[in-house]
Amino acid sequence: MEPQVNQPVDRGVGALLICPWTSFVLGLVAAAIVWCALQVVHPIFLVPQKYHAAMGDSPEVFAANRRAQDGVERAHAMLYVGGLGLLLAGLIGAREGMLRRSWFVPVIAVPLGAAGGALGGLLGCLVYEYLRAHVGQADLIHTVAAQFLLGAPLGLGVGLGVGLATHTMGGLFKSAFGGLAAGALAAALYPIVVSIVLPAASTDALFPAELSNRGLWLAILGGLIGLLVPLAARPKKG
Repeated sequence: MEPQVNQPVDRGVGALLICPWTSFVLGLVAAAIVWCALQVVHPIFLVPQKYHAAMGDSPEVFAANRRAQDGVERAHAMLYVGGLGLLLAGLIGAREGMLRRSWFVPVIAVPLGAAGGALGGLLGCLVYEYLRAHVGQADLIHTVAAQFLLGAPLGLGVGLGVGLATHTMGGLFKSAFGGLAAGALAAALYPIVVSIVLPAASTDALFPAELSNRGLWLAILGGLIGLLVPLAARPKKG
């Protein structure tokens, strides 16, 4: 009888190789880069002069001004959240690619992460535009809903992009689910954490205006996505 030879198991099939805590740190790095960049470039887009409104102008003028402001806010949200998705997918994908010795991972992950972030920025803005037109002052549930619609596509895009490295539908699903769960968790935690850490800060706006609040918002998003995407698709032990 011939002796049995144990074949090595490829732990990279169906799972991500990156350590969740390494990915968590990379998520915080991506958030910090976006936070620093915003201090330099924001605002990039401005309301055109022809849409400026002054005291005594007609309601039509103010309505046109509001529409122009909405367009500016949409453009900023899509650019900034898309940039966060690009960096998250790029950094996590690059590390995963290094472990697999493949440049394919970040090349595919980056556009998906950026697209997910841009979509999330757009959806979040649309929620606030609807609230402004039909509800008025946003409540906590509205804040969570808007943050979920921002974070879910962002996390899903990063999860899908990085998850393609697993080469299996199961691994792709787990990675995508981890990103989706991270976006949902960030939406729920953000107003709670702000109320404890920065009690004077406001969570009414989709894109926080205060520097400390903005940094906390980015850190929660980046850190949770960085942690949960590889955690959901981690290799099996044994």
